Amino acid sequence: MSKKKKNESKHSNKNNKNVRSFDKRRILVIAAIGVSLVVVVVLGILFGKSLVYGKYLKSITKDEAREAILGYKPEIANPKVLANPLWIADSFAVEDLIKEGSKIGEEAIIVMDNPSASKYKKIPKQASLLLIVDNNLKILGLRPFNPSYFDITIDSNKFFDDFKGKDPLSIIKQVDGIYTGSSNTATIIKNKVREAMSLFYIEKYGEGEFNSIAGNSFISADKGTTVEAIQAIDINGNTVDLSKFKNYKLFILGGNPGCGGCVESVKRLGLEIAKYDTSSVKFIVLSFSPEKADLEKLTQPLPQGAIGILDPDRKLAEALKVSSSPYIALVDKDLTLFYRGPGEPMKETLDNIKAFFEGK
Repeated sequence: MSKKKKNESKHSNKNNKNVRSFDKRRILVIAAIGVSLVVVVVLGILFGKSLVYGKYLKSITKDEAREAILGYKPEIANPKVLANPLWIADSFAVEDLIKEGSKIGEEAIIVMDNPSASKYKKIPKQASLLLIVDNNLKILGLRPFNPSYFDITIDSNKFFDDFKGKDPLSIIKQVDGIYTGSSNTATIIKNKVREAMSLFYIEKYGEGEFNSIAGNSFISADKGTTVEAIQAIDINGNTVDLSKFKNYKLFILGGNPGCGGCVESVKRLGLEIAKYDTSSVKFIVLSFSPEKADLEKLTQPLPQGAIGILDPDRKLAEALKVSSSPYIALVDKDLTLFYRGPGEPMKETLDNIKAFFEGK
């Protein structure tokens, strides 16, 4: 090869290397810009969600909640747990409130599922509220604090303000006049306040006095809420739509037919149910097994015509909150919950079954 051609070849190779180097730099720059844009977009989305859902993420401390209710920060003493499973479904963390060396009242922490949790993954799954009563059990205030806001679907400020000044008897007897409308959340909060006030009352005056005013009824926070109108296919291939059963009472049972003790409990409930007129009641059984043959173990003890549904993954049972085994939901007309609890022949369950079937 001539010297001239060698020089031309070297020059060409050099140019090619420069081009390749430039292309690599350009690709790196474009990639960096792309990554930066992705980061900006992601940060923008996160920032945007923080703005949109900011009120659902905000919390205040219990000290701040106490001060908002009382106007000052009291001292805290005598932490304890109030519970009475014969009467009340929940238990509550309770403390005495002290001012200048004297007890001025008590507080209870109410914990519930956060109705707004599904909006955004960073929103707390549970919501906590602070209930404060004076020494005569008159309500001084009720306030959510962790988080400090969640959806109620009615005027939340008015709803919480309406509890102030209410005496225990009006709350326990449910003649307090506090408006809940069609809000399940407001109903649950009101019922949980009733649970807490009932425990305060039992602690102060005893079970006998409480029985004389409460009417010997077990308290459940879900009572009065609207049951989800699920749709499903029954064992015979028919569509089951709870919204079509609004003129009937519903006895809903979730159970595992592979559990011998569970099946035995259902048999014993069946003997109790046989004592009552069930002509206006629809029985719906969710079986946690994929086998049709297993379903009969749960439907056979119940009145003829019980609707059987296979629910091996318990998705329908979870929607109706009967996913433990056995568990029942007693539903009044218009899909209003009367009682939800263990499907075992215990006093609480049998008392509620009796009241459910004997009621209008």
